[in-house]
Order: sequence, then C-alpha cells, then structure tokens
Amino acid sequence: MDYFLQFHWWYVLIAFILIFIFTGKSRGGLVVKRFTADLQILDDRFQGCDPDADYSIFKEGKPDHIDIEIERLNIPVGDELEFLLNGKLLAKVNVKRNKEAEYDHWGDEDVSFPKVNEGDELVVKYQGVDALKGVFRLA
Repeated sequence: MDYFLQFHWWYVLIAFILIFIFTGKSRGGLVVKRFTADLQILDDRFQGCDPDADYSIFKEGKPDHIDIEIERLNIPVGDELEFLLNGKLLAKVNVKRNKEAEYDHWGDEDVSFPKVNEGDELVVKYQGVDALKGVFRLA
C-alpha cells in the first residue's frame, strides 16, 4: 500500500490521459477532402502579409472546418476586412492586436458557413477594395 502513496512519474502520465479523456473534444479526425486557396495580393497595403485559407471535409458524421487566416498585416488594429465566398459575404473580421485577422470555425458551432467546393472564389476586401483573391483547389 505504501507503494501507491509515494509519488511516481507515471502518475503524471495517467493524470494527463484522464484530463484529456474528460475535457477533450473530439472534432475532425480523418480528412476526406482538403481545399486550399492560394491568395494573391491585389492591394499594395497587404504586401508582406501571410494569407492562408483551408477548408477540410472529414469523414461522415464529423463537422467540416474552415480556417482563413491573414498574418503580419500592415493595416491598423481594429480595421475591418470582409471575406467573400463566390461574391457573397462570408464574414466581417476585425484586425487583432497581433496584426492578424482570422475566421476559424467548425460546422457544429453556432456559426453557419456554406460548404466550399473546388473552384470557389475567396475575396478579401478592405475599405471596399479587393485586397486578396484566390480560388479553392483540392490539396
């Protein structure tokens, strides 16, 4: 009995596994299809930024995932970007303090977004002007 009352390194491993089991949220899993959009910079104010757009479809019964992220922005914090998918407004996103704008959601959240297909066009507008543009392609 004294053996179990002493501290052992494997207690940490068991605690970590138990915490993961009880608090972890199972999302995603095996990706069936992944689409990415190589965003081209159309506005000089966005030179040097790092845009990334991905849409993942998982096995049946799992939610889809969309992640549009633009890092290292040179525009003021708090300014608004519009993300348009096939000419329709997807979201309005503000620039954060870390100089990035992000739209990252899962299909089972309260945010609804359309299903992305190959050939869909993503446009990012800033102050009514097209700043970035790309087409989703199978990755």
